[in-house]
Amino acid sequence: MQPDDTPLNPGDEGPPDAPGVGEDLCPACHGKGSVEGQRCSVCNGTGKVLQGIGGG
Repeated sequence: MQPDDTPLNPGDEGPPDAPGVGEDLCPACHGKGSVEGQRCSVCNGTGKVLQGIGGG
């Protein structure tokens, strides 16, 4: 599998093709993509972040 060269957003915990990583709503903007009328700096305006899933 080729690595995904898509740049990560600041709130992402890993690349989209990494095992144990899943998409979730951004905790800062709650999926809206903006905070107080400005693009969310955590998800870069997508409303989504990549979070580690699973547990130990």
